[in-house]
Amino acid sequence: MNKLNTALKSVPAIDKQELLFYIAAHFPDTIVKIATDSGFSYEGVLLSIGKVRNDDVVLALQITDERKDVTNSFVHLGIHKITAIELINPADLVNILSLGKASKGEQYEAIGKLAVQRAFQSFSETIFNTHGVQVGVPAMELPTDGLELNRVLKLTQKIQQAIIDLFKEEDALTSWKARYNKIVFVNSDKLEVKGVNDSVEILFAFNNINVPEVSAEVLTQLLTGIL
Repeated sequence: MNKLNTALKSVPAIDKQELLFYIAAHFPDTIVKIATDSGFSYEGVLLSIGKVRNDDVVLALQITDERKDVTNSFVHLGIHKITAIELINPADLVNILSLGKASKGEQYEAIGKLAVQRAFQSFSETIFNTHGVQVGVPAMELPTDGLELNRVLKLTQKIQQAIIDLFKEEDALTSWKARYNKIVFVNSDKLEVKGVNDSVEILFAFNNINVPEVSAEVLTQLLTGIL
């Protein structure tokens, strides 16, 4: 899987109205191809989009020709008529589809496996010393690249803090203690948290330095889901 496809897996679902508003505001030169429920399609650049008095959302599209040059033809559409939106050679696809929310990649410095192993040990000790919960030392097949190891270390610290904050909720702390005493980090193209027997498995792109790091909010929601 290429880096673009991996990055796109991190963007949230958005509706057509959000997408069109964002393109009009931030990428007005992006050419879009719009299909309607009547079976027609139009290709051009967004001139404007907004609400009218009956609270419908309408857009004005300036049509482009076969060479992608704008013409003197225009179309005015109600957004409820749109069935599909195709982006034609967008300048920054991840930015557009995430509505600007996909963070830029972190900067990493090469480190060795020993630093990560120490961070794993500290992970277990810090959570136990803070909340008295034995979560175990993370089990993981570590990468060999120094930059990827630094990413694993940073993500370990982020996960550690998310768990510490989660355990401030008594119900979450009690549920974890009753169910789990091990934790496993799994390198994966998708983000997922699983409860497997007595282990918590966190699947994420631990080794891919080009994928934005998981947010604490999303991680907390996923951890809560297995408690």
